[in-house]
Amino acid sequence: MPFNESKIEIAAPPAKVREILLNFSAYPEWHTEWIKSIEIQGDEKTSESLTKGDKVQVNIEGYKFVADVVENTETLFSWQGPPVFTIAGLHKFHIEPTEDGAGTIFTQSETSKGFLSFLFSPSALGKKLRADYEVFNRDLKARAETST
Repeated sequence: MPFNESKIEIAAPPAKVREILLNFSAYPEWHTEWIKSIEIQGDEKTSESLTKGDKVQVNIEGYKFVADVVENTETLFSWQGPPVFTIAGLHKFHIEPTEDGAGTIFTQSETSKGFLSFLFSPSALGKKLRADYEVFNRDLKARAETST
């Protein structure tokens, strides 16, 4: 069970939401508050071709780290961040079709492990993380719904 999770319904098909999510270089056009950048490590890869074990450099509010891609499918993009003060986070972006198939249920979540992972519970630092996820999700929704 993720410590932190935020869901949003987007009136755009899952393929469109995934295309926007994986277009890392365009993030500054529609989201500037939390995830500052994601850059692929290695010239031969594209965001669509990333597979387990590939690396991305992530900049979240000025904190830069290299994460390992865990999964990159039509319905899930996830990375494992490095341990920081004994805490390691598995971050997931789920892209699921709505019941009618026309829209998307987008869920962002993170599960933290390690000795101090309790700090990221919903009652502690997790409140800020969830708020950050909600801002990102809102911005993704606005981008997807205006570009369809």
